[in-house]
Amino acid sequence: MVRHVIGVLRRHAWVLAAAAAALLLLGLALYSPDRQKGLAEYRAAGPMRHIATADVVALRLVAGERQWRFERRAAGWQITEGGALPDAATISALEMGLRLLHNTPPERGFDTESPDFGLTPPALRVTLTTTGDATFEAEFGSANPMGLARYVRIRERGQSALHLMPGYVPEPWEQVVEKLQR
Repeated sequence: MVRHVIGVLRRHAWVLAAAAAALLLLGLALYSPDRQKGLAEYRAAGPMRHIATADVVALRLVAGERQWRFERRAAGWQITEGGALPDAATISALEMGLRLLHNTPPERGFDTESPDFGLTPPALRVTLTTTGDATFEAEFGSANPMGLARYVRIRERGQSALHLMPGYVPEPWEQVVEKLQR
């Protein structure tokens, strides 16, 4: 009888130990310092971080000798120069391009420009106008030697800055140009 009671107590002790361990792991997962950092408010870090994407009311794309102008109206983005009415995929790419310029931080900045940057002339120029008539310009040049990032010149408020941005940042803009050149 005593052995039976001891066996039952051991089983209960193991169950309690397992429950305590599970609670400890759950507590660490929910309240760890790393988890708390993840719950902090997101802050955009891109070169366009101070401009809300919804405040962009017009944009101009220039690729080589071709250019297109878009305006955001009540019905959405409309092309006003250089092409026909944009389709849903083009509009989606425009919005993605704005979000990437707003959210994606530069990988590196440069004090001086090199001919290797491919910015004279740039392969692609994106000029944005906001509700307050502020302008923001991004000029995309060549890929870096590894091919994973692109050189970009940002112009705004009379200032110019050179950056190395991830290669995916100009991709939506290039998709728009590709669709519009068809």
